[in-house]
Amino acid sequence: MGKVNQDLRNDPRYQNHESRPDLAGEHPKGDTWQFIAAIIFVAAIIIDYSLLKNPQKNSGLISIWVRFPLALLFLISSGWLSFRGIHEVFSEYREEPVILTEGLFRYMRHPIYLGAIFFYLAVLILTLSPLALIVWIGVLVLYQWLAVYEEKRMLALFGKAYQNYQQQVPMWLPIKFK
Repeated sequence: MGKVNQDLRNDPRYQNHESRPDLAGEHPKGDTWQFIAAIIFVAAIIIDYSLLKNPQKNSGLISIWVRFPLALLFLISSGWLSFRGIHEVFSEYREEPVILTEGLFRYMRHPIYLGAIFFYLAVLILTLSPLALIVWIGVLVLYQWLAVYEEKRMLALFGKAYQNYQQQVPMWLPIKFK
């Protein structure tokens, strides 16, 4: 990443991410859909615990001594991916959009979304809520839809350069399959 352009730091266009001219791909309603998904996820857990009592029935299936460390691993990974990715996207002020290929974006194209997915997974592992599992599958679909939307915008803006980036860097996990 280059140096922060100090002249742009106080520019009113850079006060929130929706108005930043250097960010190219985010869905205009992406934050709203993510917020709605989070509310539905929490509601599913509350309904499952209070009305259906499913997690209490399922708690014996997998020991808390297995679930807790696994959930903690996903929670730590979630925080690291999300905060590091947000820092890489938002800490530098640029005049024009660029393809981020440094840091986490060298290994995966959507680390912030993956961090969010891991957060949901950590909570799911801790709660063992069947309703939350159904919602989590919907969350996976939501993040895939948001990522595909952003990638179409990036392809329209950067063309062959972004297509090359897509061929070199996996969308989700930093694993390449042949």
